[in-house]
Amino acid sequence: MRQERVEEYLGAVYRLRSDADTPLPLAQLAEYFGFSPVSVHEMVQKLEEGGWVQYHPYRGVTLTEAGTDAALALLRRHRLWERFLSDVLSLPWDEAHTVAGDLEHAAPEAVTERLSAFLGEPEACPHGGPIAPQATSALEQCLRSLGVGAEARVTRIAPEAPDLLRRIAQLSLMPGSLVKIVAQTAEATGVALLAEGGRQAVVPAADARAVWMEIV
Repeated sequence: MRQERVEEYLGAVYRLRSDADTPLPLAQLAEYFGFSPVSVHEMVQKLEEGGWVQYHPYRGVTLTEAGTDAALALLRRHRLWERFLSDVLSLPWDEAHTVAGDLEHAAPEAVTERLSAFLGEPEACPHGGPIAPQATSALEQCLRSLGVGAEARVTRIAPEAPDLLRRIAQLSLMPGSLVKIVAQTAEATGVALLAEGGRQAVVPAADARAVWMEIV
């Protein structure tokens, strides 16, 4: 079992789970990777044998302490590389996410720490994910859940995916952006909002669930 594959799964479980104690359904992992449910189940069994996860029949998977530590280290490397690729090399944030997915497996700990120092010990990746990962604010809500009239600031985009990041960038809903909810439309349509400068936009329902905000 390749370490890279182990890290990819552990990172995905950490990103997708609602909290540390609630099992993540394997169907969500299958959808995230685009793998068959059978292959995901087989991999989870191998991860459990290695002590990385605990499988809960018919419910899903949680991370063990070792799995959590490995996932946090992976996400720290990933987000530091995203910061470097975005800030220093000026890559668009969706491309930075994709390239960081390769670099996150290659950098040893010493390189990671030097990279962090070079970047000035950044606190978050370009998408708002904290470095090092930590518990998210209890005040955060996804855009889809906000009521009409609510005014909020974008805190992060999660879970990240290149296509999603491209669409969010086109709407200029970067972390730090202020918006006001104009309407919560039909499930297939999404959320209508006003952004800074009076710009109007409609965020598809599926994308709105990945945009996290705090009421201002």
